[in-house]
Amino acid sequence: MKHKVKLAVLSAMLCANAIADPVYLPPGPNLTYGSSSNNQSIMSSVANPAAAAAELNREDSQYRAGILSIGAGFEVGKVDGLFNLIDSTKNTITTPITNTQLQTLYTTDCPTLTCTPTQQATFATDIANAVNNSAAVATINNSVLPALQQDGKASVFVGGHVPLTPLVVSKKNWGGSFVLDANISAIANMSFIADPLFLSNATATTIATAYAANPATFTMPTIPNDSTLLVKAAVVQEVSFGYSRPVLSRETGDLTAGVRAKAYQVKLARNAQKLITSTGAQNTLNASQTYTSSSGIGLDVGTLWTAKRYRVGAWVNNLNKPSFKYNAIDPAVLATYDATKGVLSQLVAETTYDMKPQVQLEGAYYSESQNWIVNAGLDGNTIQDAVGRDFKWMTLSAAYATDSWWIPGARVGYRANMAGSKLRYATAGLTLFKALSLDVAYGLDSVTDNNGRTIPRSAMINLGLQMTF
Repeated sequence: MKHKVKLAVLSAMLCANAIADPVYLPPGPNLTYGSSSNNQSIMSSVANPAAAAAELNREDSQYRAGILSIGAGFEVGKVDGLFNLIDSTKNTITTPITNTQLQTLYTTDCPTLTCTPTQQATFATDIANAVNNSAAVATINNSVLPALQQDGKASVFVGGHVPLTPLVVSKKNWGGSFVLDANISAIANMSFIADPLFLSNATATTIATAYAANPATFTMPTIPNDSTLLVKAAVVQEVSFGYSRPVLSRETGDLTAGVRAKAYQVKLARNAQKLITSTGAQNTLNASQTYTSSSGIGLDVGTLWTAKRYRVGAWVNNLNKPSFKYNAIDPAVLATYDATKGVLSQLVAETTYDMKPQVQLEGAYYSESQNWIVNAGLDGNTIQDAVGRDFKWMTLSAAYATDSWWIPGARVGYRANMAGSKLRYATAGLTLFKALSLDVAYGLDSVTDNNGRTIPRSAMINLGLQMTF
């Protein structure tokens, strides 16, 4: 089923729902903790499938539920004034030569203000040379377009868990722990596909002929160019059910294992807009999209060793590699592209989003009182999110996990994407009344925005509320 949605109001729409654990926005305190299992946050149960059963070595039964979990964030490429640069590049590509410059060439090549066929050919050649050899075009082709191709990206994302999820039920007489979760997340991403600016002799001849016919009323036509703003968007709805249980108990610790099945409903959209016909980069990112919807099943498996002073674990997400379809870009849009150039082939190449399997590793070391914790997490391989960005997280954190309702818990950390954007974050979080959590991730890499201010290239924030009984 297809529907249209404004990306500009995506945040408001999704917060009305109640986040998955999308690769780009870890939920709740996981933003600071990483995916390491811990006793303080219910969100650790949506990471390692074996984590929930680790509570059974602490008490006979436990019930935990998430009341609220929402989050949001953004990311931009390492290009200063990204949107303004894209829009100014459009202006240069659209009109790389002025009427004044044309008049100068015309009066030089056709001094009697009428052109012979030979003079007309010279006029056309000089127009092409004036454009293709200009300093502005050299800057565009050698500096601006390559930078936009590599780093001209911008993303916004939001998400949340449905109220009362995750729901974790741990009972020894049931042999283990059950975890029910329902969540939704969404992302919109704009990237730039570059086509070097070049004025062909054929187009130059057309311009020369039109100008010579009536210089007084001549209007410079748009120069053909396939540079493109590509927007991809995704809305991922997930319902999961997991079970974990102890499989080995020793004096030195306990081994738990878990499995989780996930039902996905994924809506994907992509839309291409040529730079020369765009209404602005910001408007393109916010443009309406037509989504295609497809469903799939994911399977996670994991294991966790829990000792008094440490934990180590490993798990695999989406072991069976579920796949989802993108919509086809409008054939009328594709027909406007030059088939001899590479932009068209890039637009038609990607038709599916594959949730590739990913190995994740975790470790934690506890103080004797169990209140002080040092956590580490590492993704074993790189995967892509629904809009094609690469991720491989590494996380480090230290925390004070309080047992008191009145003394807050606190945590600080560092996370880095070891693939793709290579962005780094300082993270911090607080837990109040053992229930309310606020976590932020502040990007350590910065850019200059369209207003000349220095801002982080990325930032994320999560708010959560949970209860235990």
